[in-house]
Order: sequence, then C-alpha cells, then structure tokens
Amino acid sequence: MNKIHYLLVNTILLCSLCLINTQAWAALTAQLDRYRITEGETVRLTIEAAGQIAAMPDTRALHQDFEVTGTMSGSRVNIVNGKMDSRTTWTLSLIPLRSGELTIPPLKIDSEYTPELKLQVIEASSGADTDTAAPIFIETEVDKTTPYVQGMVRYTQRVFLAVSLAQGSLSEPEHENALVQKLGEDREYVTQRNDRSYTVIERQFAIFPQTSGLMVIPAPVLNAQIPQSSARNDGNGPFFDRLFTNTRPVRLRGEAITLGVRQRPDQSKSSYWLPAESVTLRETWQPENNSVNFGDPVTRSITIEALGVAGEQLPEPKLSDQAGFKVYPDRAQSSTQHLPDNVQGEKTLRLAYMPTQPGTHTLPAFAIHWWDTTTDSARTATLPERTIEVLPGMNQQNNTTMPAQNFVDPNAARGMSQTQQNLPATSLFQAEHAADHAAGEIIGNTGWFWATWLFAALWLITLGVLWRKRHDTSQSAAEAKISPVEPQNTREARKRFLTACQNNNPREARHCLLKWAAAHWPDAPPKGLDELALRLSDLTTREALKKLDRVLYQRSHEHWDGSELGKLISRLPEHDQQSKNTASKRALPNLYS
Repeated sequence: MNKIHYLLVNTILLCSLCLINTQAWAALTAQLDRYRITEGETVRLTIEAAGQIAAMPDTRALHQDFEVTGTMSGSRVNIVNGKMDSRTTWTLSLIPLRSGELTIPPLKIDSEYTPELKLQVIEASSGADTDTAAPIFIETEVDKTTPYVQGMVRYTQRVFLAVSLAQGSLSEPEHENALVQKLGEDREYVTQRNDRSYTVIERQFAIFPQTSGLMVIPAPVLNAQIPQSSARNDGNGPFFDRLFTNTRPVRLRGEAITLGVRQRPDQSKSSYWLPAESVTLRETWQPENNSVNFGDPVTRSITIEALGVAGEQLPEPKLSDQAGFKVYPDRAQSSTQHLPDNVQGEKTLRLAYMPTQPGTHTLPAFAIHWWDTTTDSARTATLPERTIEVLPGMNQQNNTTMPAQNFVDPNAARGMSQTQQNLPATSLFQAEHAADHAAGEIIGNTGWFWATWLFAALWLITLGVLWRKRHDTSQSAAEAKISPVEPQNTREARKRFLTACQNNNPREARHCLLKWAAAHWPDAPPKGLDELALRLSDLTTREALKKLDRVLYQRSHEHWDGSELGKLISRLPEHDQQSKNTASKRALPNLYS
C-alpha cells in the first residue's frame, strides 16, 4: 500500500508540473512575412505559442482594416537530448482594405494576446519611381459618363502585370438595371508604365442602362496567385527551389465608375426610342419591276442595321393598309453581331402587299426615327416611296358582273402567273393565300369608265385563236365550278367540313365550307370567306371566318379551334336576314336539308 500511495503522489505532482509548464510556455509571438506591401496584395501573419493549444485566434479586431481570406493552424513536437519542445502555429492571410499605415491589433488566444504590429500599405496607383511601382494593378474606363437610357456605354478593364500569374480570375461588370454584353476576345499586349514593362490584358463590354439616374458600375475584383519572392528564389538557389516556386494569393480591386444616365430627350417624337451611333436601311422587292398583275403579291423585305444597338432594341413599326393594297406583315427576325469594339443590331421586316384594285398606286416612304448619340441630335433614316402599276388579271377580265369581294376559292390558284410559280416555298405559301384575299376584289360596280376600259383591253389582246381557246377553256372551268351540285355532294361537303373542324385542319375546313356554300348559291357562289361572312348576319360567325382566313394566310402560331367554327355554323338561324338579298335568295341554314 505504501508503494501504491507513493506512485499516486508522484503522478499527481508530475501532472501539476506539466500544467504549470504549459501555462508558462503559452507566451505568444507574432510576425508578418512583409511589413511594406502594395494595396491589394496579401500579407501573412504568423502567430506562435509554446505548448499544445487547441483554441483559435479571435480575428474580429482585424475586420476594420483587413479581410481575412484564410486561417491555418498546426503543431509540432521536438525532442532534443531527451528534452521535449512543443509549439502551436497559426497562419492568417490578410488583404488590406485601404492604403496607409495600418495597425494589426493584438489578437486574443485563450487568455493571452499577440503583440501589436505595423504594416505600410502603398496605393496601387501611386509610386512615381521604380521602387514603389506596383507589380500588378487594374484600370477601368468608359467612353461616356452621361449616356442616354438604353444607349451603349463601352466599358474597358485592363490588368497590368509585371509578374507572372500562376492563376487568376477577374470579375465582369454587372448591374441589376443594365444589360451587359462582352465585346470580342481578350487582348494582350505590352506597355511601359513608370519606367517598368507590363503585360496588359484588356477586356471590353457593352453596357446598356435600362433606367435613368445615377448608376454605379461596381469595381472589378482580381483574385490571383503570384510568385512568392524570397532569397532562395532569386535565380541563384538550387534547381528544385527555382522549379517549385511558392505563390501567394492576391486580391485587387479596380475603381467603381458612376454613370449619370440621361432620360429620353423631349425632341424625340416617335413612339419608340432608338439611341444609336448610326442607322441604315436597305430593301429588296419581288418582283423588281414596277408592275404587277392583279392577284399577284408584291413582297418587300426591309432590313434595319444600327451600330451601338442590340437587335432586340430595334423597333418594328406598325404598317397600315395603303390605297390600293392590303398589307400583311410576317414575323420580324432580329440578330446581334458582336464586333471587336462594338455591337451591331439587325432586324428584317417582311411585308406582302396584295392589290385590291387595278390602277397606279404609290406606296409611301418608310422611315425610322433615331437619336444620334455621336452628335446628340435627332435623325431620320428613310426609304423612298414606290409607284406600282396593278394590271388587270385574267379572272377580272372574264368577270365583269361579280360583286367585289376580298377572297377567292383555292382553285383560283391554278391561274397563278409564272412569277408566283417561281417564288420560294415560303413566299408561294403566302402568295396562295394572299391571292385568296385579293383576287375576288373585282371592280364590277365602278361604272362605265372601267367597263369601257375592260372591253377595249379585250380587243387589244392578240393571238386570237390561242386566246379564244384558252378563254373557252377557262370559261368552261368557271361554268363547271358554279354548276349545281347534287344533294349527295352537298351532304358530303358538309360532312367533310365538320370533320375538318373536329381535326383542327383550317385549310381543309375552308375548302369544304366554300364548296358547301357554292352548292347553295349556284348563281353567285361566294369567292372567299370574307364574301361568305358578308352574307351572314351573325357577327360572331363573321369573326370566326376571318380568324380562319387569318390563320391560313399569315402562318401565325395562333391556335385554331375548329370546333368553335363548327358550332357557330350549326347554331345559325334558320333564315339569315342578310342572305335574303343574295342572287339565289337561299340562306346558309337551308344547307342542312
């Protein structure tokens, strides 16, 4: 028992001595790897304590002047001549938030504090001599500080490097009220600053402010790793010391830029706003000559090109029907081309002009109003007006008593001119339906002047025998087209029409509906859906017929519900009032017999 008691007492005494020694060894030391740096560079703070300590430094006192980018800790134990020496080390990576003489305050670890240290931080843009020239810095600039809203601002970032980068990343400009697009690829070149050679990496961006007022473009931030200078890496050290060079992190900030974005000026009177450096218009016509047969479309493509504008910013003016023509616009196409130091927007408008009557008609000039950001003035880009002569078509010459209507049966497309047949597939599709709209607008009620002119034109047509033969053939076809249809065919046309409505097939529905109607107006069959709509007093049914024709012609993505038209036709009153004035005096509802 005495031996056990002796061992227990010795153990307790030994532990107490160790505890006393650990507390005695807990004195803290601190040092910086450099005491003079350039703004944006990283400095390492190393803290060392004797003994094994699990606590971490309290870094809250550093946040006023520094950003702590990393903290590492480690410990080591050395035994020399039987004597044990243990140490705990903490390494903090710090980036100064400002220039000048900064103080690293005492940091607390357990109940001990590190000594206070001083650090000299030099401004990155300062240093007129080579001793203070920064090895790496950032420049930012814009080509204008007071742009117009939605106008383009060229924003340039430049990184100057007097040292090589192991790795690096540079933030791009961004703002919640601006559109930002990168211009071209990064440029790399060499220049001299402060008698020192720098490699420059340059980037350009196009910024389009979307709201007026003050707008701050945030400062760019560079995060990089650069070689760590040391006495061993001066080029004279061992080979492997030079090969495996240590690096240290660097975080640099450029300068933020404030823009004073101006509102749209009062001198701009157009409904849209287009600030640009230049605007040009060009157009193509088909056919290229200034005459067209009645029933043939005139297609026009207008291209708007603007420098300093994205394609989505270009306007799409609304064009109304002109005297002698109906205008059918197709969906516009926009694109943006990124040039080395600019952007160019492009928008193409495609229009189809359908003649509504023969004669000489003038299409007005096309104009785009825009604001010249180079001269700060309002300008207008125009395309000249064009005079088109509409010649009477063959169907019009052979039909002098038919009421003026807007659309014809699809079978009339068989009489298309060679110009129509040579159109591309898209234009041919449009021309087919456009012919349905225009070929029926005949001038039978325009008086003796047109009647005399029409008969005179017939006498001037040569190739008598050939013309008579063609005339007889077309007239026979016309007579066959308006001949009475057997009741069985009427029921078949009605059945096919309702089936097409159920299948949501607008083309088949239109064809069968006109066939169905022609069987019951044999003396004056409707040539198109517009004419058929005029014979019906129900406004809802009229609108449904117009919608069907619009879907067919414009090739829009509008969904067509065939069941709606089928129900409307089925619910028509038994005796439509307006149809009583037609040549046959027979109403559409009687078709159900």
